[in-house]
Amino acid sequence: MHDTPHALPEARKAELLHRLRRAEGQVRGLQKLLEEGADCAKIAQQLLATRHALDSTYVRLNLSVAEQEIAREHPAAEAAVVGQVLDRLQARLGRAR
Repeated sequence: MHDTPHALPEARKAELLHRLRRAEGQVRGLQKLLEEGADCAKIAQQLLATRHALDSTYVRLNLSVAEQEIAREHPAAEAAVVGQVLDRLQARLGRAR
């Protein structure tokens, strides 16, 4: 086994970039709330939503890494089946938050 880096597929890369841009907008919103002296509860709610967005992005990235590792270690594994298993795992991880 060797640690050769693998680029993300374009579709996954686009998805992750979209999520990160959305989180970036949420961070900007947080900064604006703080600058305007918004209620702490409102800031906390927005911060939690931002954290969830980043956590979700992190999970999706790691599932992509897992998918690449499985494909590399088990080339005969059917991509559709691996994808279905990882989708179920992602759904479980999403509900656990």
